[in-house]
Amino acid sequence: MAFSSWKTCAAAAFLAAACSSTGGSPGTGGAGGTGMGGAGTGGAGAGGSGAGGSGGAGAGGGASSTTTGGGAGGEAVYDCASLGDPCTTCLALRCQESYCACQRSAECAALGNCLLGCAVGDEPCGQVCLTAHRAGISGIFLEGGCAFELCGVQCPSRAPLSACATCRHTGCAAEMNACVADPSCRALLACVDACGADDEACRSQCAVDNEGGMRAAGPVFACEGAQCGTDCE
Repeated sequence: MAFSSWKTCAAAAFLAAACSSTGGSPGTGGAGGTGMGGAGTGGAGAGGSGAGGSGGAGAGGGASSTTTGGGAGGEAVYDCASLGDPCTTCLALRCQESYCACQRSAECAALGNCLLGCAVGDEPCGQVCLTAHRAGISGIFLEGGCAFELCGVQCPSRAPLSACATCRHTGCAAEMNACVADPSCRALLACVDACGADDEACRSQCAVDNEGGMRAAGPVFACEGAQCGTDCE
């Protein structure tokens, strides 16, 4: 989408700060489970991360997988193995791309396992996990978005992702990981995504209210403008 004036200022502020200025560890896998609360329209709002518990990987983040074809009996074919619970069984069949990517990422698996220890709606706990395992953020958001859409019954704790958030996490993963790991930047995105399409005053106020998040948000807005087109209008 074309830059609005406030996004241009955000990107410019980031670049100026960069010119003037002088990871979490892998976890063992666990079953998919508790997600965080509902996301804002951008999918990364302060009201919820939009991420559910990861399907989990084996120790060190490696995931078992199968590539066998369907047999005469019509058995299910998995690219990555289910962990035996209804949620990961559905994910392995219907969200293979995002589920397998998360299973095979040590940080995505570690983030999912961390989120399993948070009560539903416990934002401070969830933010600690996001900050500690930033490299897994986009992977778990994308898995959670697919889970909500295609495995909602089996994975009831997962939250939706908007088209804009999906594009951000797909095409601007590194930028989004850095932003969502920062509570101020995450709050800024949530605020911006709640503004009306043409409400420049609202966006400007978001920047004022969440000034601490501007530096991390600058790269997100720059990448969004280049990658996401109408998805983020």
